[in-house]
Amino acid sequence: MYFKYNNNMKLKTILSILLVAVAITACAQNNTFKISGQIDNIADGTVVQLHTVEGTGGRLFKSDTVRNGSFSFEGETDSLRKFMLTAKGGGFSPYIRALWLGPGSNTKITGDGYYFLGWKVKSNVKEQEEENKYNEIYNQFPEFDSLNTVFNELINKTSTLTNGAEKEEVMRKLEAVELQQRSIFLAMDSVLYNFMEKEPVSQVWIDRLNQYSMKLMFDKNYKYADKLKELYERLTPEQKESESAQSIYRLLYPLTVVQEKQPMAEGLFFDPENNKKNITEYKGKYLLLDFWSVGCAPCIAAFLEMKEIHEAHQDKLTIISISTDTRDVWQEGLKKHQLPWINLNDFKGISGYSARYGIRGIPFYILISPEGIVEKIWSGYGKGMLKEKLKNVLQ
Repeated sequence: MYFKYNNNMKLKTILSILLVAVAITACAQNNTFKISGQIDNIADGTVVQLHTVEGTGGRLFKSDTVRNGSFSFEGETDSLRKFMLTAKGGGFSPYIRALWLGPGSNTKITGDGYYFLGWKVKSNVKEQEEENKYNEIYNQFPEFDSLNTVFNELINKTSTLTNGAEKEEVMRKLEAVELQQRSIFLAMDSVLYNFMEKEPVSQVWIDRLNQYSMKLMFDKNYKYADKLKELYERLTPEQKESESAQSIYRLLYPLTVVQEKQPMAEGLFFDPENNKKNITEYKGKYLLLDFWSVGCAPCIAAFLEMKEIHEAHQDKLTIISISTDTRDVWQEGLKKHQLPWINLNDFKGISGYSARYGIRGIPFYILISPEGIVEKIWSGYGKGMLKEKLKNVLQ
């Protein structure tokens, strides 16, 4: 009797283990997404990359090299996410294709040649089908691709020329191409915004409005600024509470930008332990604000020089690195780079505290006096630049 009971218990245990294993396998399979591509008339060795979208930037997720026109990706995600597809090599222009991927999604990409926006994307994800409609609008302006090709060729040519009549001629051609590009962009934007007026407001729709609203960061006199504001008003009160919608609002209605010789902007942040911090509480020594992202190579290159400055001059200068990344990416970056100074994040990308200083790109630096007055603002990094900019402080 005991023997039979014991065997039954063993059988039940084995069955339970098998059921759990099946459940785990099924869960992993359900979370898996697949992408397959077949593109005619592109060279072997072309590199196709898939990037995750992290806040205002992205990170390389997977890469594949084309063989006989084929490439593929497979990964896992437990929710609907936006990824970005890029291609390098051959005659590709620097385009990006948005891919919406979710658990169990299957995406097939077909095309002919190097016109990246002309590739067809088929998917069982409804958001991808919606995304494809926007791409079809770009395809109404095929001349834009040829202009981009000419533009890139001229840019490459300028790097090989010294000052002289030939370079001046190339620069004149560049200006003419840029004027044509801007004209096509405006025509394209008009079609896009008229399309969005008729489309239902969705996750893809809001994502697109966020992208287009960034145009105001680079062009204060943007022709369709009022049209973007009209589109924003299509959002419901609940939708306006979302992080994406708040980002759009800050782009459409920017705060006054702080200039040199003015008091520093106040702002609330979180430190790596999730404690709230007000940026002004660090006044008392010189402050160097460093705006950075994990995906920004010049930002990372500057850390070596920043560590030297921090070790030698922390008695008179406080470095504060302000990340524009999402929480998880930021935490991974801190773990990898081991930054020994103050690290903060408001989780609003470049439309939060960064917008108070009109930041359009990173790395971006701000030197603030012990009294809280902005002394210098600059962007970009080259070896030795920080020591040169801070030489009066570090003496």
